[in-house]
Amino acid sequence: MIKNIQMKTRYKGMLLALICAGLTAIFSAGCRKDVGNYDYKSIDSLGIGNVVDDYKYSIGTIAAITPELNFLHGTNFNENDFTFEWDAYAGNTTAKKLIHNGKNLDIVLPLAVGKYRLYYVVKQKSTGISWQKSLNLEVYDSFLPAGWFVLNDIAGKARLDYYEENRDSWNTFPVIYRDFTSLIKDVNTGNAMELDGKPVSLAAFHNRDAINTSLDYRLYINTDKETEWFNITTGFTWNKLRNSLANETVSGEPAFVSKIYPGTYGGAYAYKDHQLYIYHYIYSLYGTPINRIAGTAGTFPISEYFAAPYNTFMHAMFFDTEGKRFMRSNYSSSTATVLNVSGQGLNLASVGKDLVWMGSTAVFSGQVAAILKDNNSHYYLARINFPYPTATAAITINVNSFEDITDRLTGIATADKFVLDQQYGYLFYVSGNKLYQYDMDNKVVKVAKDYGSRKISMLKGNTLTVFTPSSIPNFLARLGCPGFGIIVGSNDEQNPTTSGTVDFYQAPALMGNLTFYTNSFTGLGKVIDVQYSEL
Repeated sequence: MIKNIQMKTRYKGMLLALICAGLTAIFSAGCRKDVGNYDYKSIDSLGIGNVVDDYKYSIGTIAAITPELNFLHGTNFNENDFTFEWDAYAGNTTAKKLIHNGKNLDIVLPLAVGKYRLYYVVKQKSTGISWQKSLNLEVYDSFLPAGWFVLNDIAGKARLDYYEENRDSWNTFPVIYRDFTSLIKDVNTGNAMELDGKPVSLAAFHNRDAINTSLDYRLYINTDKETEWFNITTGFTWNKLRNSLANETVSGEPAFVSKIYPGTYGGAYAYKDHQLYIYHYIYSLYGTPINRIAGTAGTFPISEYFAAPYNTFMHAMFFDTEGKRFMRSNYSSSTATVLNVSGQGLNLASVGKDLVWMGSTAVFSGQVAAILKDNNSHYYLARINFPYPTATAAITINVNSFEDITDRLTGIATADKFVLDQQYGYLFYVSGNKLYQYDMDNKVVKVAKDYGSRKISMLKGNTLTVFTPSSIPNFLARLGCPGFGIIVGSNDEQNPTTSGTVDFYQAPALMGNLTFYTNSFTGLGKVIDVQYSEL
């Protein structure tokens, strides 16, 4: 027993000695002088100068931030040895958007209107060491909301230009933005708005959706592939995920339309492929087509020409191309009603002729003019009283006159564009390269303008939705042109991408010679449509 105790004591002593020896070796090695042949270099600090804490740029302008980079302890700085990043973070989000890879931030900022935290990161390629500088960046909207939008066709592609109006001198446009949608940025990604497809039409009016119940003034852009819109009220903002027609429909269809007719605040009609849809502000959606008769199956095809003067109750008249009859609807309609009205030798419920064109004017207390054609190639002008509605009740419609104009209206057989004057009620139409003017009361026609070798691509009158026709004389300096103007787009077919012109004519009383409301817009492509912003 004593022997075992002695052996355990000796074992513990040996173990303790070994541990002490090991620790001595470790500490000795740690204190030993390093005799290796190493080349140590201290890391120099990079100074980032000529950068302030806050920057503000208007959307669409080129930024001008030019950092000065120098090592603080004299190391030579060679730009080729480094990479650069400009990273933007919107608000309090953690989502990074790389906006540039150059040493200087000298580009048009690919950011939407808003406030950002910006990080400038300089990284040395050989070591991977990086330095950074943070700053605040604000992108603000500098566009004035009044002016003319022009939809161009540039070699089959849509381009939107904006002529910004001088609010201190109405009908002057000192600032012109070409390819305006490139300056409209997605609020989520900062990517520029791009238009897909051939240009078709424009519309501007107050509207709202089920999510944002406040009314906003929007510009709708229709192409043959999409309908997009941006919000002028909130500073020309655009949300790619939300600002499309598909989000304003019950089923996602139609995804786009060819024409929108504003009807009232938060209400409109939309047309596509001979179908008509109504947008009601209470439901904030386009539903099923209304070109159908209650209690019957299916729809009937309608003409693209539509008489719907902007008013409170969306009374409208359209034409059934299959049944060859005039139809009507209003604010509360979900179906169409046949216009059972006869007079002056014309039965609106059974016309027996094709519709060539139809439009409306506030003149004559409200009137619709329709050009019709029979199977013998005779042309007719129907004038239909269409009072400006003052109530939701059905308005009284009657035929004012119906006459054969085949021999009276020069060039009517080849006429392809029409518009009614909103001041005196003249009918203007285009045949070949000539603009004709017709006094429907006195039955006098004349050539108002000969465009020679130029091709007339557009004839229209602008639709006002913020101001009523009766308010135009009170704001004549501003609203005379967009309220009463006869607007003509033309171009040289040999140079269609830069020769486009928009002319704004005033039609004087007593069939006087046309005068200009304002200087013509030039340098355009093939002009498809124009639309005035009334904000």
